[in-house]
Amino acid sequence: SPPPSRDQLAEALEADMNHYLTAVAKEYYPDTDRMLLYVGFGGCGIKKVYRCPLRRRPVSESVDVKDFIVSNAATDLASSGRFTQRVMMRRSMLRRMQIVGAYRDVSLASDPNPEPNAVDREVAETQGVSPIAQLPEDRDYTIYEVYAELDIPGFEHKVDGEPSGLAVPYVVTIEKDSRQVLAIRRNYDENDELCTVKVPFVKYPFVPGLGFYDIGLVHLLGNTTRALTAMWRIGIDAGMFANFPGFLYLSSALKKRDNHFRVPP
Repeated sequence: SPPPSRDQLAEALEADMNHYLTAVAKEYYPDTDRMLLYVGFGGCGIKKVYRCPLRRRPVSESVDVKDFIVSNAATDLASSGRFTQRVMMRRSMLRRMQIVGAYRDVSLASDPNPEPNAVDREVAETQGVSPIAQLPEDRDYTIYEVYAELDIPGFEHKVDGEPSGLAVPYVVTIEKDSRQVLAIRRNYDENDELCTVKVPFVKYPFVPGLGFYDIGLVHLLGNTTRALTAMWRIGIDAGMFANFPGFLYLSSALKKRDNHFRVPP
């Protein structure tokens, strides 16, 4: 039979991708819809595309911007010297990562104490819940996945067999409370002489801002919303005060006594 045409290959790829994103990676569409909603609301969305060692397949999942740490002066992640993802991980998930060999099998803090940031505290206060679980066994571990350039002794970058002093990209995974290093992995192609960093994160901006983090409708309409709220309250208060008699009555020659005489509070 003749080889398939480009159109046939494209249709086959489309069918395979649709099947993968709907039947295999069932979390993709709900996760992406939530991220896109947050992009318009908060101004910036982050997607992490990688191969999950537990699900054993490629994964594209969103990352909360409050858990993504990068210098605001950076223009993009490839030119940034270091960026970090904060991951709140359950005990069972962390243990699974150790069993499959993704993390070192070391003892960690038995009573993790994840300290919520300002955003988490504000959200928890609005919802009326506690940002930290009361039972120690229900508390999550705080994992920092740091993408940085390091010059590790014994694994130096070499030119003509001699150490060049070049710091090369690595991914260092650290557990915050015990300060244990769970993993150190190379983050560049082994055959790349220049050791160019691999960036697994994709940024989705709404309106470009002055720094790395973009702006959304909350930033654009924040002052306007406050002004409208203040005007709304002033209008309601003015209406209430206009209909408030002030507990004074008009004394006239007529015997009728009413409160048509308005006295402001």
